[in-house]
Amino acid sequence: MSDDEDQSVQMEGTHRGKEKAKRKRPPMKKRSAIWNHFTLLEDNPNKCMCNYCGKQYQCHSRLDGITNMTRHIKTCESYKTFRAQQSGSQQNLTSEGGEENASNLVLGKGWSQDACRRAVTKMIIMGELPLSFVDNKGFRHFCSVAIPQFVMPSRRTIGRDVMELFLEEKAMLKSLICNNKQRVSLTTDLWTSVQNMSYMVITAHFIDSDWCLNRRIISFSAIEDHRGKSIGKKIVACLQDWGIERLFAITVDNATANDSAVGYVTMQLLSWRNDDALVLAGQYMHVRCCAHILNLIVVSGLGELHASVTAIRNAVKYVRSSSMRLRTFKQCAEQVNCPKGIVVLDCPTRWNSTYLMLMTALKFQAAFDRMAEVDKPYEAFFAEKENNVRRVGPPGPDDWENAERIVKFLKVFYDATLLFSASLSVTSNLCYDTIGLIESSLTALQESTDPWVSSMAYSMREKFDKYWESTGKINKMLIIASILDPRAKMDFAKHIFEIIFCNNSLMVEQMTKAVKDLLNEFYDAYSAFSASSTPSMYGESGLSGSYGGTSSSQRFTTEANLVDVAGGEYDDAFQVSRPFLGYARKVSVQNESRRVVSEVERYLKDPVEDPNNLKLNVLLWWRVNGSRYPILEKIARDVLAVPVSTVASESAFSTGRRIIDEYRSSLTPAMVEALICTENWLQSKLFANPVYNLQEDIKEQIFHMELQEELIRSQASTVEAVSADIGVMDV
Repeated sequence: MSDDEDQSVQMEGTHRGKEKAKRKRPPMKKRSAIWNHFTLLEDNPNKCMCNYCGKQYQCHSRLDGITNMTRHIKTCESYKTFRAQQSGSQQNLTSEGGEENASNLVLGKGWSQDACRRAVTKMIIMGELPLSFVDNKGFRHFCSVAIPQFVMPSRRTIGRDVMELFLEEKAMLKSLICNNKQRVSLTTDLWTSVQNMSYMVITAHFIDSDWCLNRRIISFSAIEDHRGKSIGKKIVACLQDWGIERLFAITVDNATANDSAVGYVTMQLLSWRNDDALVLAGQYMHVRCCAHILNLIVVSGLGELHASVTAIRNAVKYVRSSSMRLRTFKQCAEQVNCPKGIVVLDCPTRWNSTYLMLMTALKFQAAFDRMAEVDKPYEAFFAEKENNVRRVGPPGPDDWENAERIVKFLKVFYDATLLFSASLSVTSNLCYDTIGLIESSLTALQESTDPWVSSMAYSMREKFDKYWESTGKINKMLIIASILDPRAKMDFAKHIFEIIFCNNSLMVEQMTKAVKDLLNEFYDAYSAFSASSTPSMYGESGLSGSYGGTSSSQRFTTEANLVDVAGGEYDDAFQVSRPFLGYARKVSVQNESRRVVSEVERYLKDPVEDPNNLKLNVLLWWRVNGSRYPILEKIARDVLAVPVSTVASESAFSTGRRIIDEYRSSLTPAMVEALICTENWLQSKLFANPVYNLQEDIKEQIFHMELQEELIRSQASTVEAVSADIGVMDV
């Protein structure tokens, strides 16, 4: 064999050896997402090049890593330009049809890894899903099919994204409140989680410049104890964290600790030396939760429920105890033509659930009577003993008659609870009217010939007088809120006084004068706030041209320089004229006070809006007519934003129970606050859509109104049919 042939064989063997080595160790697949932006060089696999700017980097897997490439892509200007172009480009084609179009329209939508990742973060927050949801195999499979290019982040990355989104949303909301120098009202409450940790929620309520009512959770943090001072410190710390310098009211329940908490907050805010931190030194800042007070009133009267309620509860309990019994009940309901639906079992400790149970059971009275005839186990059920006492029931005609009276009795309180508990609409303007309705109802029920109803009404009246006796113990700011309703004004307040005081003219005049004086006090306070926040009338810009083109500051300085002043400095010379400036400010305040009083009188004397227009949007009215009453407009903005119940804060605990349960109890307090607050803020953005079509909104409202009226008519016809069978009972 020649040398050339021998060398050829050696090279062939070497080549085969290399191929064998390659087969043994195949190159590892690039798994990092950074390789979507870099390409390996053909002549040097240990170097790569940026796909956008062409810059080269070392990328040896063991010596260099990808840190340098990651840093580069964050600052690459060419990549940023590419991203900006891609955001407006047509990468993905989707079909979108409309009712007015005969065929679907093809629209182009851009795609972004960061946008998809942010959308996943929002989905986790708004869906109250665990952070580990991104590791779910089914969800990952769906994303791999729907968005193949999307790289799913890990649960730890999602956790960091949640905190980043929380801080971004907080900064935007904080700038909204601080830039507008918004005066806010607060609600707060406490809750103990399954972690055996106490949490305190603080919700801010305010009306923005567009006259939209806003409700935002601004704190959901752990608290060490339930003492009043601890609660007060949390509130003050929250105000400082958010940069809130002006507070109007705090709505809390009737716990004793809350009294000391509000007192602590008042003392701290007065020490801030901010003249407009509180209105009237916080005299009317403490608002007691009306829903909580109403619950105490009703519970005090329902201490011992009528035996008829127990009989109906046992009948409902029998029906709901098994699927076979429920099926038999439905068959009986069909036989006697009862309306569709099902009976509900109440919680004995909650009177509103008892009301709903009785109201639904009355619709199925004929079905229960039918069951007593055809279902033998139904009769046997009531023959059994419960706690060594024969079970009460089955309900008879007298029991159904008593149930109907109880439903009529409780309906006023149930409707009032719903009104107090509304958190997405203004409630302060209707609060005083509802309290007056409750007092009138109790007065009428006390005169009932039924001893049980009369006794229950007297028990309720004692609790009512403890908190709302003859409007003397009511926070009079709620009366001001009713006056700021353009359908009511002072005539309505006087009308309520006449009902409460039984036309005692002396008491009516005293209360009317007291409320009107309070309204004027509010005016004086807000006038002073406006004067202090407005630039001085003798400021530099306001003085030029006041004296025939000559600056008045020069005139004052010239005159002052005629006096021998030590130092001869401009500021020292200007100090000589300061007594005149003080006099000018005094006159300005007096003139403003006279204008304010006339503004109050003008508002009260202007014709009221139609009181029969129960659907009047009070906020919209003030948005349109507020310019006629500039100071009153500011008062209305703060007073109408006051919530009369703590339901807005208590609803956060329902979210907390879903986020922190026995399977998800390892979340830190910081993560819990981020999840709950961000969910509230994102949901609020959905309700407050900036793209607002007034005409479409009106059409939508008319449609829902017609739908609601049709539902009411159908319910009324059902009630009339049932009443025809059971008769109409007198209260």
